[in-house]
Amino acid sequence: MGVVSSCSRSFFHSRKSQSNELLLLENERVAVAELLQYLENNVDLQRSAALAFAEITEKEVRPVGRDTLDPILFLLSSHDTEVQRAASAALGNLAINTDNKLLIVKLGGLEPLIRQMLSPNVEVQCNAVGCVTNLATHHDNKTKIAQSGALVPLTRLARSKDMRVQRNATGALLNMTHSDENRQQLVNAGAIPVLVSLLNSQDTDVQYYCTTALSNIAVDAANRKKLAQTEPKLVSSLVQLMDSPSLKVQCQAALALRNLASDEKYQLEIVKADGLSSLLRLLQSAYLPLILSAAACVRNFFYPPSK
Repeated sequence: MGVVSSCSRSFFHSRKSQSNELLLLENERVAVAELLQYLENNVDLQRSAALAFAEITEKEVRPVGRDTLDPILFLLSSHDTEVQRAASAALGNLAINTDNKLLIVKLGGLEPLIRQMLSPNVEVQCNAVGCVTNLATHHDNKTKIAQSGALVPLTRLARSKDMRVQRNATGALLNMTHSDENRQQLVNAGAIPVLVSLLNSQDTDVQYYCTTALSNIAVDAANRKKLAQTEPKLVSSLVQLMDSPSLKVQCQAALALRNLASDEKYQLEIVKADGLSSLLRLLQSAYLPLILSAAACVRNFFYPPSK
């Protein structure tokens, strides 16, 4: 999951590839770098510089060096909310690029982003979480994020009343479920009850992120045992999601049930929740991914992986 919800006002403009526009962007970078010399005690200048970075990075994203990221990280640590908002927007834009993802983390970008996730300002929260979501799409960053202390605030923000924050946070949590070690860190951070509760979200993206994350978490036998002990409504929620109007949510619900059905206890729960009827309906779908997801789930009733 690498596409995040937009939180700040849009700085996008129609972009042409003429050399004069690229020259303008380079001149803007130089001007901002010179401006940073006067920033330390001048909030107005900090705001101007942060806004300039946000505008530049929305016009064009390219690999950048430390000379660009250091000033943005400096602005990210400002005590001014407007500076934080614009600086985190700029960093989130740059984090779309693969090389930038790695360099941002290498230069210590996670620490100020975590502080901003704890901000009472929703716009700051949203931009910071969106940036972490982008950073977490790179395999080399996942463990560093898991060990940085980011998972607890991400889990808390997944319950945000602001849907943009909630989408970004659940997307980030999903990005952290692709390895055994990171899944365990996520479980330790208390993410399971949050993800299960959000299966009932009215937002399709949140449903999809949470269903997929839980499906990945359920790959591990120890996690299935924990889910069985603490989440009695999980199966019924997933069965209901197989009737979702969203095909991608239906697919992931069936795949989550497939992983749960590796255990006989969950097979019985799926039957009791009338899950087989929904699976039969999916098997008759014209949409191949649905058929494959449902077939994989049904197969586990007869040939569970443990056998």
